[in-house]
Amino acid sequence: MGYVEGGQNYMYSSDASQLQYQSGTITVFINGIPSEVPRGPFDMRAMFGQDVVLVHSSGELLPANQYGFLLQSLQMGESYFLVSRPT
Repeated sequence: MGYVEGGQNYMYSSDASQLQYQSGTITVFINGIPSEVPRGPFDMRAMFGQDVVLVHSSGELLPANQYGFLLQSLQMGESYFLVSRPT
């Protein structure tokens, strides 16, 4: 009682195609160039300096906090444009 028959563990699938590997980086396009960026919180200031903003290809400005971290995560495969901050 309580043993799995035949040595199979039904909690885990043996089908490797169901495994989802999530690395620490994603690929996005910045100014048309494929770029590997960290998954999750993104520090714009550390990556590009404080005089630029990131704009999604739809034209939407990606907001950042006072420390330069984006308030939205970048999305895998999406296109963004790095533009100079207006003075």
